[in-house]
Amino acid sequence: MTTVEGRWVSQLSVSDSKRIQSVCSAELLELAAGQVGWEALDWAVALGNDLAHRCVEIFPEFGDRPAQVATVRLGTESAAIITLLAIDGHDFQMPEINDDTVRAIQEWVQRGVSLLTIWAAVRRGHQWLAEEYMRACMEQVPVQEQPAQLQLISQVLLRFIDRFSDAIGREYETEYGRWMTTTAAAREQVVRALLGREGYDVADAEKELQYSLAHRHHVGLVLWSDTNDLRRNSSLNKIADTALRASGAEQVLLIPHGQSTLYAWGNRTRSISSLHLEVAIDEEAPVRMVIGRPHEGLAGFIRTHNEAQQARVVLDALPGLRDKTVDFVDVHLLSVLVQDMEKVHSFLEAELGELAADDPQSATLRQTAEAYLRLKHSPLAVANELYVVRNTVIYRLKKIEQLIGHSLDERALETWTALVLKDGMTTCSDPRRQTNP
Repeated sequence: MTTVEGRWVSQLSVSDSKRIQSVCSAELLELAAGQVGWEALDWAVALGNDLAHRCVEIFPEFGDRPAQVATVRLGTESAAIITLLAIDGHDFQMPEINDDTVRAIQEWVQRGVSLLTIWAAVRRGHQWLAEEYMRACMEQVPVQEQPAQLQLISQVLLRFIDRFSDAIGREYETEYGRWMTTTAAAREQVVRALLGREGYDVADAEKELQYSLAHRHHVGLVLWSDTNDLRRNSSLNKIADTALRASGAEQVLLIPHGQSTLYAWGNRTRSISSLHLEVAIDEEAPVRMVIGRPHEGLAGFIRTHNEAQQARVVLDALPGLRDKTVDFVDVHLLSVLVQDMEKVHSFLEAELGELAADDPQSATLRQTAEAYLRLKHSPLAVANELYVVRNTVIYRLKKIEQLIGHSLDERALETWTALVLKDGMTTCSDPRRQTNP
């Protein structure tokens, strides 16, 4: 019986615009590149990335933030690469599961993603993989050879997905059993119950967390990284603890939420208006932090965390706001507006008109208008900040007022808010911190 091999997969490639850096281990990448070459490997990586984004759209439990998508990619990319190698040659020993997928499972267990969700995603991923490999086969393989190659694809994927699903189940149960015996898991469950207002006994919660809830003033932080690099993400605890201790917090509570997000609280007994958190976050580090307002008691513990989460939603909705540290106070108004992005677009159209255009000249005019409103309507202060002469600022202001149809001294709050929203929605905008005029 003749052995069928799919050597044609080594001819697969992807356009430069779709090339993306892999999240998989160097060991798997080097193995694949040695067998099928870097061009075919890039095709599989791009396919894995595409499947991951499809997956988080259908299964929102995985999360759609960058680090969460990268975790899904650990599974989808490794699956695309391993099946590529198996189709290429039957001498390839297809593993049941690899270290990259194990890392993803550890993250999902810690974040409470169910095994049923993972299995459903695997089944859908199998369907997508089959469709993409069959499409590639029909593009690359002569018609007379396609039946044998399509059958090979089907056999490889069925064998892979059966072994993969079983291995995921075993690994998930093992990791779940290990995780549930840890102190971190017990504390995370208590915090989840408190935040969900499930009526958890406060005295029991304080004992489990070793953190006082009643009769204390709390401030909540949320820190996260846009990567799933565990070595780089290890700095989250240090940054949060340093910030809270420096602010005068008498107790600190750090609760990891998966491997790339940290929930943190600090408290003290005396009343406070602001903790004035100050911490230097390396500009090169993929770490950001949002801060809730200080509040008192168990209700305050919950409220300050929710405010930090609302600030994070603003940053998700407005990627142009690239500050490393953001206080809820500074984005409170924006947090209300971004709850309905369709209304945001209508608001921008009404307030900015032609000034909302996506071109360099309009961006410069918006920058000038925002600075004018923020700097107490002083053309000289704007000129000094933007390093232009005062007459240039005055000329720009006249042009701006022509575009929006009224003086910038009218509807200042609405105009400023629209400017921040517009440039916040533009990822290449100036990362300078915005403050209310």
